[in-house]
Amino acid sequence: MRALRSQRGVTLVEVLISLAVLSMIVVSVWSGFKGTLSGMKATEEIQNRYSIVRNGLTRMQSELSMTYLSFNRPLDDVRHYTLFDGVDSGDHDDLTFSSFGHLRIRKDANESDQCIIQYFLQKDPEDSTRTHLYRRETRRLTGDKADQLDEYFPAYLMIEDVQTLEIKYWDDRQRDWLDEWRTTRNDMQPDRLPPRVKIVIGVRDGDDLVKFTAQVALLMSEKIDLGKE
Repeated sequence: MRALRSQRGVTLVEVLISLAVLSMIVVSVWSGFKGTLSGMKATEEIQNRYSIVRNGLTRMQSELSMTYLSFNRPLDDVRHYTLFDGVDSGDHDDLTFSSFGHLRIRKDANESDQCIIQYFLQKDPEDSTRTHLYRRETRRLTGDKADQLDEYFPAYLMIEDVQTLEIKYWDDRQRDWLDEWRTTRNDMQPDRLPPRVKIVIGVRDGDDLVKFTAQVALLMSEKIDLGKE
């Protein structure tokens, strides 16, 4: 009968070395996986952030495309019921305009599709280090000046953490982009709208300032008469 060969066992040192190698492999795999998850999360946050900015720009384009000026107003009333008041304030421009963009959400509401819309930058009321893009809208044409609307109509947050808002207006007569366009002033553009408007929004991405640009064509550049059939 053949004698069984003696089998050599695994020493404690070899077990410890194997466990150490296995632990290093597990830690390495987990570190790589964690880094991938962090990268995916950061990318998703950036994409969500950019999507909000693009959606805001799309809404601004839509509302601006319905801008109009009208001859119609009450007799002996010198107020501007329809207007396009774009004021240059460096990289913090603001724009107030009349539009057919009002959406009625109640069936019997005493409102029409005509309204005044205002875009502007303002500090966060709870954190002065942050600046946001706000939007204000009236439910009807009131004849109030652009700088008086805040007394009667609230503003709502449109895009968070906007550092710059630059709006330019194309003038066919001068063949150039203008910094301001004000139909409420006789020495500027009292009876016409710019055929195109360019919007540049700058948002902070870490230490960088990322700019989003959009252009919109204004279809009704001359005053209209809503009383004509």
